[in-house]
Amino acid sequence: MPSVKDIMTKNVVTVDADKTVFEAAELMASKEIGCLIIVQGDAPVGMITERDIVRRIVAKKLPYTVKVFEIMTRKLVTVEPKMSLKDAARVMSTNKVRRLPVVKEKKLVGIVVASDFLRNLGKKTVSEEILEAMGRYTANNMPLDGMVL
Repeated sequence: MPSVKDIMTKNVVTVDADKTVFEAAELMASKEIGCLIIVQGDAPVGMITERDIVRRIVAKKLPYTVKVFEIMTRKLVTVEPKMSLKDAARVMSTNKVRRLPVVKEKKLVGIVVASDFLRNLGKKTVSEEILEAMGRYTANNMPLDGMVL
């Protein structure tokens, strides 16, 4: 069964908590991403999204010099790399979030977002690939006797 580690993005773009909202927005724009994980050392301590910037800064006409830690979402909902995709999807749905930082031993090791699940839907499992390959051999009248997989 596929797990979070199979679909997560491993190179997570992060920003230090003491950076400004402007610096965070610039980083998101340059990397073409919609969120950043806020870190202190290797530990994730929060998240900031484009939506957060619009609602908590732009809509309130606050300066872009506000520090990220002042507006970040502090309550991170995280998952572990070995968690099944079904369970991770349930966590996402239950908590009404679209992004899940992936944490192992309190260190950020990846992120999985809602679109990762959609991309994974059409992919075949290793078992399906093997069965399909075996079907091609028998379909061409090739005997399976003595075949090593």
